[in-house]
Amino acid sequence: MKAVTAPSAAKPGPVTRIAAAWQARNPRERKLLAAAGAVVGLALVLSLLDWSNGQRSRLGRSLPRAEAQLEQVQESATEIARLRTQPAPRRLNGPALLETVQASAKSRGLGLAIQLAGDGLQIKGQAGLDDLVGWLAALQTDLGLRVVRMEVQGQGAAATVDAVLASGEG
Repeated sequence: MKAVTAPSAAKPGPVTRIAAAWQARNPRERKLLAAAGAVVGLALVLSLLDWSNGQRSRLGRSLPRAEAQLEQVQESATEIARLRTQPAPRRLNGPALLETVQASAKSRGLGLAIQLAGDGLQIKGQAGLDDLVGWLAALQTDLGLRVVRMEVQGQGAAATVDAVLASGEG
């Protein structure tokens, strides 16, 4: 014959086990554990408050900076919207372009001969290299002219230049 065993009792849950362990402690241990738990809880609350105050202070310092950046972005967006409503500036060409580039070179004190050459401009002459590069950069920014071909030969402080400029479009 087989022995019949009674079904095992259900395993106690974690709360039941903790309560049993608590009751197994003597009153003095319970008081010490309760005091230790209160100290740890208080330390956690104080730590959380300190962290919260630190974050609040950091955010208080960064908020004005963020607001200023937001204002700049909003101003930029407004300016972009305004510029999109304006027609694109008309590019100069032919004699008007030649006259504008000659006046620009003269205002910078560059002794260059500038003439129309096909769809662009032919530039020859002598100038300081720094002045020449700055002028060419300004022409590209202001008039959309880019250097297609350029030969430069240094001669002391001045350089002899032979260049062809064309519109940056297309």
